[in-house]
Amino acid sequence: MNCRIQTRYWIAFAATMVVILSCHNKKDCPGFSENLLAYIPQESRLVFYNGDGDSLVFNTGSYSKTEPRTLQRNVLSVGGTGSKPYCMSSCSMSSEMLSTEEPQLNYTINIDNEADTCDISLSFASSLPSNDYFFTRAEFSPTGRVFGDTIRLGNYTPTTDPRFSFIEIVYGRGITRIQDDLEGCEWVR
Repeated sequence: MNCRIQTRYWIAFAATMVVILSCHNKKDCPGFSENLLAYIPQESRLVFYNGDGDSLVFNTGSYSKTEPRTLQRNVLSVGGTGSKPYCMSSCSMSSEMLSTEEPQLNYTINIDNEADTCDISLSFASSLPSNDYFFTRAEFSPTGRVFGDTIRLGNYTPTTDPRFSFIEIVYGRGITRIQDDLEGCEWVR
C-alpha cells in the first residue's frame, strides 16, 4: 500500500471507531420522578406561624427540576477515556433572605438513578452562627411514596446549639413543621 492509501485507511478506521464508541457511550436519563414532586411542591412563599401568631416567611423564588436528557461520554477527551455517563436527577427550592435576621431555606431531593437511592437534604442558613442541616436517604422507587406520608427529621448538623432541631415534611404539602430552639417555639403551616 502506498502512503496515501494507508493514511485514508487509518482516517476511515479512526472515524468509524469514534462513531461506534460514541453510540455505545450514550445514555438516556430520566427527568425527576413525578411521584416525588409532592414532597417538594412548587410554591412561591412558605409561611409558618407559632402559637403567639408570629410568622416565619420564606420567599421561595428559585425552583428547578431535572428534565429527561441524553448524556454521552466525551470521546474527544484525552485518549477518549472521558467518564461514562451517569444518571442523576433533582428537584430543588430555595429562598432569598428577607432580612439579615431571617434564615434562608435550601431544600433538595436528589435521585441517583444508578444506585437506586433518593436523598432529601434541607438546610437553613442565617446570619446567626448556626447553620442547620437535615438529611435522609431511602431506596428509590419510580412509583409510590418513597419516604412514606410523613417524614420527621432531626438536625443532622453536629452542633450543640442548633436553631432548628426538628422538621416535618408531609406528602402533598411539603414542609409543615419546624421546631425552633432559639425562639423556643414550633412553626406550623
